Amino acid sequence: MMKIEEQRTLKFERGTTRTKRGTFTLRLTSLIDMFTILLIFLLKSYSAEGQIMSITNDLRLPESTSKIAPKTSSVVAVTQDWILVDGRPIEHLDDIAAGDSLVITPLKQELLKLRRMSEDIGQLSQDMGGFRGDIAIQGDRDITFDMLKRIMLTCGQVGYNNMHLAVLQEE
Repeated sequence: MMKIEEQRTLKFERGTTRTKRGTFTLRLTSLIDMFTILLIFLLKSYSAEGQIMSITNDLRLPESTSKIAPKTSSVVAVTQDWILVDGRPIEHLDDIAAGDSLVITPLKQELLKLRRMSEDIGQLSQDMGGFRGDIAIQGDRDITFDMLKRIMLTCGQVGYNNMHLAVLQEE
């Protein structure tokens, strides 16, 4: 076994001599190939748009052939049991079904808080634009039209008139 510090002189058949050191040369060709493949994989899997909205686990969205990408906005999600606003539970669906009012009061109060916050941010910075009235509604494919109508009416009363229904893109 040869140490790095040791050197030997080797004689070859044609009368040339070479010095052999105990080091090795790194073959960069295979490493460059490997890093190129990793780079291409990461670039292909990277999404420049990112995930605009997260979908809760117990929510099954309907499918659509729409090609329009969603915009960033607050999200009202209607699962099989709860109404969620930006991931926070607001009201249980059984309590809403038991009531006879078309307006969902806890949802209205939460949306009013969001509107005030958007208006306050808009006053601080002109770049943010303030309140635009955009809201995305994620509804489970099994919710009733009556429930969807009540949610849309409540959103409209608060001023969220630009409603977008979230769907899964059909492949």
